Amino acid sequence: MTTRSPSPVEALDLFGSLLQLQEGGAVDVTARPGPRDPGLWTVGAFHADSDRAVHADVWERHPEADEVLCLLSGRMRVYLRDSERPEEPVAVLTPGTCLVVPAGHWHRLSVEEPGDLLTISPRAGSEHTRATLAPARGEEPGRGDLSRAEVE
Repeated sequence: MTTRSPSPVEALDLFGSLLQLQEGGAVDVTARPGPRDPGLWTVGAFHADSDRAVHADVWERHPEADEVLCLLSGRMRVYLRDSERPEEPVAVLTPGTCLVVPAGHWHRLSVEEPGDLLTISPRAGSEHTRATLAPARGEEPGRGDLSRAEVE
């Protein structure tokens, strides 16, 4: 995987690369999925046309630092596992809005309308756990609405 510093006159494709923010203010550009040692923070943009694109069936947390989720277009729901009602979104992001997920909080997203998401996150130390699906009335197990997810 190639890591390089951007040229001062080079336009970068945020959807095809990641920006790794390093100590001292340096910025490295890497191809996706990114290096094993991602630096202090990773900035990335994602096309999200379905729940699969945002891993809606997985809870994620960053024990050491906050994560910033910025919606550029579309509409997405954000869930926090430790909220009073984890099956209900704590926020619905619309274009131009963002949410700061506090360090250590399990969270996941779902897509209401396809769009583009910009994230600023501490990649090192991220943790993941699979959510299970509760089937909707009349649906087969495993094919339920992701908004009714429960953690294993």
